[in-house]
Amino acid sequence: MRLINLATVCVLLAAGARAAPDDLAGWRGARWGMAAADLERVFGADLRALPGRWDFGGAYADHALFDVDVAGLRFTAFFQMDKADGRLRQVLLERRAARATPGGYDSVLSALEAAYGPAGGICVQRHPDGTVRRVSLRWRFATTTVQATWLDFLTTAMLFRDSARGPDPLVPFAETRRINRRFLPRRLLIRFYASARRDLDGWENCAGR
Repeated sequence: MRLINLATVCVLLAAGARAAPDDLAGWRGARWGMAAADLERVFGADLRALPGRWDFGGAYADHALFDVDVAGLRFTAFFQMDKADGRLRQVLLERRAARATPGGYDSVLSALEAAYGPAGGICVQRHPDGTVRRVSLRWRFATTTVQATWLDFLTTAMLFRDSARGPDPLVPFAETRRINRRFLPRRLLIRFYASARRDLDGWENCAGR
């Protein structure tokens, strides 16, 4: 299984050939502080109601866009509303489990660099044994900050076994869950949020920032 290539990530950080835009107003037609009715007017029938309210700590999501294309990959875009005032504070694009791969992350980074120029920072978190758990790159503009994150919550036992191989009947089910593609606790995330909300960065425990 291929791991996150930190050397490639660092090259993306250093590549300054593409110029960044002057600012980023939000995500597509969404603007920070919009109410749910505003989002419905902007996205129309494409905006879908979720089956219940999804909780995200200090935010919630009632609506999402499905099959959002980034670098040829399909994401779900969750519109996260602040619990304090019910207004948009972040758009979270997410791919989960077997759909979240290091190769997909490389493709997303290339697409974001092409759109926004070189990233302005990198955050790396590792498992206790030193293998990568989280890698985030950040693009900060006056109005909007973009973060692309790859998360792997598993241990090295998962990272160094081939999940494409069939199950071994001698291995207990509790162990096979850790190497079955359907159960990979991974996330490929792209977050768009107001640059004034530095509390949403989440870089407190990062190396390499």
